Amino acid sequence: MDRTKLSSESDRFIEKLRLYLFSQGIAQSDIEEVADNLAQKLYEMEQNNEPIEQITEKSPQEYLDGLKQELDKNVATSRSASWLVPYILIGAIIFMVFGDVLRGVLYGESVAYSLFRILSTVAISILFILSSVFAVRYTLNNRFTVLKEYMILTIPAVISMLLFIAAYFVDGNVETSIIMIDSFGNMILLGIVTVIAIWMSVWAKVWILPVILIAWNFPPLILENTPLGVDMQAFLSIILTIVIVGAYIYLEFQKEQEL
Repeated sequence: MDRTKLSSESDRFIEKLRLYLFSQGIAQSDIEEVADNLAQKLYEMEQNNEPIEQITEKSPQEYLDGLKQELDKNVATSRSASWLVPYILIGAIIFMVFGDVLRGVLYGESVAYSLFRILSTVAISILFILSSVFAVRYTLNNRFTVLKEYMILTIPAVISMLLFIAAYFVDGNVETSIIMIDSFGNMILLGIVTVIAIWMSVWAKVWILPVILIAWNFPPLILENTPLGVDMQAFLSIILTIVIVGAYIYLEFQKEQEL
């Protein structure tokens, strides 16, 4: 990168870092790579009016120690991501059946699933979890205001809710195979999916699935016992779901920032 675009403060720190690395016997090619990466980072910070003092006021050793900690954190995150595939696949199935079997248990009704609903629920659930993970990582790797962070983190929830609503209406106009579950089967299935959801969350140390199950299913159950009209109940239910999921993701983001 063209170093003339940097402020004198940034340029001085890069030179200090280069000299320090040279004194440690680091190869020249590696020194230039580190210096170029730092120059690009400082340039972006200056363009975004971010305080470069958080870097330039450190010693070269402190800066390199910070890089090592970030690298170790990224490696740990990468290794711990082994939970993601089973969590997504099994979580999508749990999400699909939990709400229906809960209502089946509460109201003693049989539950029926169309093949279209099964496939659409799995697809939308996978999309939501993947987009939520992307949103969290995106906000972690960039600097935004608290309001903008919150807005970014709630986008996956909003899109998923709209897709679920669309799939619900489309399902009534598509003829596919039907799978029936009686009331006793609902009780057994509810217990199984609840235990699995809790166990998977403890195992993965990520509680997004139980939060989604609560946020998506309980607001409608509560609101339907109020004198509000059906349309208002549906509207408030969506708002509450977005707020609950968004609040959880935001709290997780804040926890990550403190690490």
